[in-house]
Amino acid sequence: MNDRHDPAEARLRELLGAWCREIDEVPLPSLVDPVCAAAVVIEAKKARKAREEEKSGRVHPPPDGARTRPPGDAREDAL
Repeated sequence: MNDRHDPAEARLRELLGAWCREIDEVPLPSLVDPVCAAAVVIEAKKARKAREEEKSGRVHPPPDGARTRPPGDAREDAL
């Protein structure tokens, strides 16, 4: 069966082509405002950097009973 001689195939191609042309003619609105998107990305990067700086400078207290100095520390001898 040859597609070029099939009237149903030809009609389907004609309808599909008309639909594609119709869709291409309709302008699509921008889904993302580029200025707003850039501002959001910049703020997110600033927040991430602040979190990373906070984490790197944070000192956690030792668990109960844990020694904070290694054995043989010179300051222990002074006591």
